[in-house]
Amino acid sequence: MLTDPILLAPETGIPFHTAQIQEALDRCRDAGGGEVVLSAGEWRTASLRLYSRTTLRLLSGARLLASADWRDYTDWKVPSTLGYLQSPYVREIWNLPGHYLNSPITAFEAEDVAVIGEEGSLIDGADCFDPNGEEKFRGPMGMVFCKCRGVTLRGYTYQNAANWCHQLDSCQNVHMENVTVLAGHDGVNIHHCTGVWIENCDFRTGDDCIAGYDAENVVVRGCSLNTSCNSLRIGANGLLVERCRFWGPGAYPHRVSGRRNTLCAFEYYAMTYDSCRRDSGDWRIQDCTFEGLDSLFHYNYGGDWMHSGRPLRDVSFRRITVTGLSAPSLLKTLPEAPLHVALEDASFGWRDGIPSEGVLRCSENVSFSLRNVRAEGLF
Repeated sequence: MLTDPILLAPETGIPFHTAQIQEALDRCRDAGGGEVVLSAGEWRTASLRLYSRTTLRLLSGARLLASADWRDYTDWKVPSTLGYLQSPYVREIWNLPGHYLNSPITAFEAEDVAVIGEEGSLIDGADCFDPNGEEKFRGPMGMVFCKCRGVTLRGYTYQNAANWCHQLDSCQNVHMENVTVLAGHDGVNIHHCTGVWIENCDFRTGDDCIAGYDAENVVVRGCSLNTSCNSLRIGANGLLVERCRFWGPGAYPHRVSGRRNTLCAFEYYAMTYDSCRRDSGDWRIQDCTFEGLDSLFHYNYGGDWMHSGRPLRDVSFRRITVTGLSAPSLLKTLPEAPLHVALEDASFGWRDGIPSEGVLRCSENVSFSLRNVRAEGLF
């Protein structure tokens, strides 16, 4: 393993620095690991691949600018564990291309891999347009990590990702902290991941802030979540969300519709076109504030293929303050999959008074326990 970092300065007079950076990353691979450091300046690149025990570090003032031409990218022909990619139906309705997982930064089956930025470092996805991409406009993912163990993401700002900013599938022990995501699409996706900590991050996204199904043991702590879609579109067994601020409307528009309203704080996610190891449950949301969202929760097990892979069993909200709601929450499930919701030390307020359709739409298979719950205009 290399004992000294490889410090790079951007070569001048060349259109791309991909080869310069990849050569250093390959040196780390061949030595069993190491650190590649990008000094201040503009770095123009397409697809890079990280290997085990390798860190890509951006110093303050380093600007990693991804290509705006989708044809410059590769997925390195690494496999994915996203089961819906095998579904002709999903591929057709979302227009998923064969190069769906192209990305400026990729790691596959790597251990102890990291992307770390000092304050003032930036990665820009160039909002790369791909006429053959998802929904006929989305470009490459911002980063792709598949079947990796020990992933560290820290300190940088990533803006204008052309699709999901951080795409992680079947990874273990993921630590994401002090990362800012601006504009683009989803902030981070954690499909099939186990052991995920997302702390002190700032998400201001055009699509979901945090998404993923079949996740286990997920912590979201001290984050700011602003979106023109859903704050968390999630399916997980073991979810702790604490000391977070959820707020809307979105600072950046939803890329398809152009709207800015935040739909839900929590949208359940368990797709029928992929596998989930077990039911979702043990959700604890505590010491959080919710401001200016349309609704708090949306769950429709048995009535929506995005919700019906496996059910959610229980969720608790403690010490939460909700203001500016405009629509009811939906909690529906089948008789064989009852859901229990606990509310304690919670207050609710509405943007323009209580909605005409009520504050909650739920099926008889949903049970509640309430303690010290205050709802403006109700009790």
